[in-house]
Amino acid sequence: MLNADLIFGGVEGGGTHSWIVLMDGNGEKIAELEGPATNFWLMGMDECLERINKLVQDAKEIAGLSPDTVMEALGLCLSGCEDNDSNRKMEATLMEQYPKLTKHVVVASDTQGSIATACQNGGIVLISGTGSNALLLNPDGKTFRCGGWGHMLGDEGGAYWIAARAVKLLFDEEDNLTDPPFCTAKLRKIVYNHFDLKDRFGMLHHVYISFQKSKFASLTAKISEGASQGDAMCARILYDAGYALGRHIAALSRNVHKDLYASETGLQIVCSGSVWKSWDYMRKGFVAGVQPNCKKDRIIPKFTLLRLAVGAVTSALGATYLGAQKACYDIPRDYSKNVNPFFKYIHPVPLNVSSLPFKTVSKSINANNHENGHICSNGAAIDIANGQINGTENGIHSNGIANGRST
Repeated sequence: MLNADLIFGGVEGGGTHSWIVLMDGNGEKIAELEGPATNFWLMGMDECLERINKLVQDAKEIAGLSPDTVMEALGLCLSGCEDNDSNRKMEATLMEQYPKLTKHVVVASDTQGSIATACQNGGIVLISGTGSNALLLNPDGKTFRCGGWGHMLGDEGGAYWIAARAVKLLFDEEDNLTDPPFCTAKLRKIVYNHFDLKDRFGMLHHVYISFQKSKFASLTAKISEGASQGDAMCARILYDAGYALGRHIAALSRNVHKDLYASETGLQIVCSGSVWKSWDYMRKGFVAGVQPNCKKDRIIPKFTLLRLAVGAVTSALGATYLGAQKACYDIPRDYSKNVNPFFKYIHPVPLNVSSLPFKTVSKSINANNHENGHICSNGAAIDIANGQINGTENGIHSNGIANGRST
């Protein structure tokens, strides 16, 4: 039974800024506010909780609530909150230091907040910004992770990884260590212009003396622009990024609860981060990467890729849902307003197979034979398989010359 007088709050906390949302018991948003960073690894737990308390009080003022209002529940989805023991400690500390703030509190990772915002019973969040990582949340509350180890150990498919691969490709070509599959002239021009280089020796300054990961990561947008202009080498690098991100999903496939396939949309994958803007050029690689490759990988029968609604939704909303869940209150929610689906995949089931999920067929699968249809946000998609551009919906051929074909 709904109670409009109850107040629920949720915080999405990051290393640079945070968002808070307040909702009433009818599921109506009554306040939303941006605030400072709330990563306790950067500032300590006491400072983090003090900032959260101030965020709540400021949001109450916006909502026209009395400062003495005690919330029914508060969900905190914060960067750095990956460890369950530390999260339980933060919950206990908040209730001890601010006993009149809320009746119930739950602390979880920021990635879990993204899933809760988009999916009712669980799913996967796949982040590809400067770095990359993936988190699976099953209906029983169990979580499984893949990636997120930083640029020295991983971050495959992230913006830094893409840029670093591009730079390394150029070095290896000049050292005669490899023959790139396509002409690198345009890629070289993009890289040299971005770092203001006269020759490759100037790159050493950016790598070893004044290294800035963000400087490398920002190169990825220019590589994507090169792909949009028909450059096959840029497109191939983004294909590889798509493949790497697809491998994150394949790695988690062995842990996906069967109930996550039950709906019409199948497994829901929330895609977050700037690299997803290059989806048109990653699509084929992603589909290929999702296919089973390791011994314990499982075929994913169907999945849908989602983005949070731009400009309207933050993960603070999911944090609010988690808080309500902790209070055993079924707060109304409309997930269709929270997300925008942009790609749907259905695996072709072999005729002699009657159940999924499972692993079958060979490890080498041509992505072209496995895509039964897709939703693409702008109607354009570069089709790349086996390192070749087979055709595009915007008329770009592998040699960069428009041929007017649509496949």
